[in-house]
Amino acid sequence: MFAAIASGNPLQLSTEVPNSGGLQHTIVLSSTKPKSYSHISLFILPNVTFPSEFAGTVYFKLSPTEEFKLFGYLSAEKPSAIFKVKLPNANMNSAADPGDGLGEIDMEDDTPGGGLPSSNISELIIGISIEPKDQAILKLQESKAKQTALQGSSSLVLARSGTNSIATPGQLARVYPLLTQQLAAKIVQHAYNYLTGFLDPQGNVSIKRFDTWWDKFKARLENDAQFLDEVTQD
Repeated sequence: MFAAIASGNPLQLSTEVPNSGGLQHTIVLSSTKPKSYSHISLFILPNVTFPSEFAGTVYFKLSPTEEFKLFGYLSAEKPSAIFKVKLPNANMNSAADPGDGLGEIDMEDDTPGGGLPSSNISELIIGISIEPKDQAILKLQESKAKQTALQGSSSLVLARSGTNSIATPGQLARVYPLLTQQLAAKIVQHAYNYLTGFLDPQGNVSIKRFDTWWDKFKARLENDAQFLDEVTQD
């Protein structure tokens, strides 16, 4: 009934989940090639008549042991969707393009030493559940609202288990090395931009100015951490 294509790879058909009465389907994306960025196209097969009063909610997970996470839907009015998949160590500065899904599928790595995990995009499993359209749309709206409240954005993140246990700067740097570097650079640049306004003729600045910057920085970070995204070199 459904099919998916990971960019640069062959089409793969869905299979019915046993004992679901044809209401649940899965697609395991195997034989795929890891890339810095990739896209998955998911669609209803052309010879399938999909009832207009139903929708197929689309879920993703990275391995059979993890839980599915909701990302979008298919229907008679929207028979296809494109999801952007970001592999570990991808260029974080590239513009996000979530396509027709709820958001980007962010495949983060929690393996020691960083880099590509031992099992990559080939683990990606797509689950599709056919249910009444009104019910599906409500579920999607609730999921999107919940994610927005938790993350402060409309992107849904599909991350490997274990990333929620980050408790120290070192753990953060191991799981998200590139993002940690970018965060450090933003903080240093913010301090530089502030302190250069107080240089004396010899190019020095009082340590009290640094203390003032730090107090202001912590207060603003607590109120609106996203201001760091706007920090640029003068």
